[in-house]
Amino acid sequence: MKLIIPKGCDNAPRKQLVIDFTVSILKQQNEIIEEYANESIIWYQLKDNKKVEGQCSLISTLQEENNHIVDCLEIYQVITHGKFASINGVITLANGTKIDFCDVYMFSNTGRSGKVQEIKSYRL
Repeated sequence: MKLIIPKGCDNAPRKQLVIDFTVSILKQQNEIIEEYANESIIWYQLKDNKKVEGQCSLISTLQEENNHIVDCLEIYQVITHGKFASINGVITLANGTKIDFCDVYMFSNTGRSGKVQEIKSYRL
């Protein structure tokens, strides 16, 4: 998977964490998901009106939905503030389909040890 990241994303540790977590979801890297996600994570897939609760359910859902091969992830912005973060860009699938996305993250706390507590995913 090709990864295009804007310059300036390396000045805040949480920005890199959000990028790594986004990549881990697209590539189904369960070890990274388990490291960064809270056990009780909630993932809202707003386009599909779907709510996935818990780390195990998140991993299972990703395995079930693995019918698209991601060719490229282009990130436009990553914004962090306190225990919140957002990432947006475009996902290009191997078949050429482009999906514009924005994920809004909430962490369990503001410290470096904070884990991903909630994600709201917007997909077009």
